[in-house]
Amino acid sequence: CTNDSCSAELGCVNDTISNKPCDDNNACTIQDVCVEGQCAAGPAAVCNDNNPCTDDTCDETEGCVFTDNTTPCDDGNACTTADTCAESACLGGAAPVCNDDNGCTDDSCDPDVGCVFTPNVLACDDGNACTTGDVCEAGACTSGVTPLACDDANGCTTDGCSPEEGCV
Repeated sequence: CTNDSCSAELGCVNDTISNKPCDDNNACTIQDVCVEGQCAAGPAAVCNDNNPCTDDTCDETEGCVFTDNTTPCDDGNACTTADTCAESACLGGAAPVCNDDNGCTDDSCDPDVGCVFTPNVLACDDGNACTTGDVCEAGACTSGVTPLACDDANGCTTDGCSPEEGCV
């Protein structure tokens, strides 16, 4: 930050310089400039690698330092839970439990939206012992169209059906 010269009459001459780029020997500052013969620190270096799995700091000797961390993160996959940082990367955790306890849906997981419960048309039991041919429809069990045949061919009995017991 000085212009150094030698004069026959004056000897060493050190003229101060301003606004000239210089290095203050601190790796955490950038654009250092001379001010009245001294190197003045410029603005702080931006140490951001945009990685949530690193802690971003600055060391005066080394400059920007990106240290791995183990914080919770989001890997962008809706089919993982409890994602965590490891070795500078976000690692997906366990799969979510995609079970709605409904036999009339097929349960799966879509990485974009998470658990998906798709209606199916499987046979089911509507809980009424007087119906047969129960089938899933729109995600719910619907009663079959065929009633349970309860004729015991005995003229001495009155035949009927109880939803809890079936033929009586």
